[in-house]
Amino acid sequence: MEIAGIIKSKHVDHVRLITSDKKQEIDVFYTESKKFDIEEIFENEVVLFSGTCESVDYYGLKLAKFWLLDIILPKKKFVYQGKKRKGDNENSNEGWADRHTK
Repeated sequence: MEIAGIIKSKHVDHVRLITSDKKQEIDVFYTESKKFDIEEIFENEVVLFSGTCESVDYYGLKLAKFWLLDIILPKKKFVYQGKKRKGDNENSNEGWADRHTK
């Protein structure tokens, strides 16, 4: 499920979004692994999120909690890099398969 809108505010575990269609305020929750991606987004920025809904029982009232899966827009400005291994050479552009099939 995708949701588009403008970031109203950022909090420790969720982002408040004003949807572009109905101008509703929706809280989009994210996990610790998405924290760095959320820090790259600014308030009042137009975003497009991919997410999933979780059913929550709140004092007998059924509610849905929207969880962030991926940020579609804006595009990421950085790429995560893996750890450097002992035998890795900084100037080497060869991959794991190239190193182990020689």
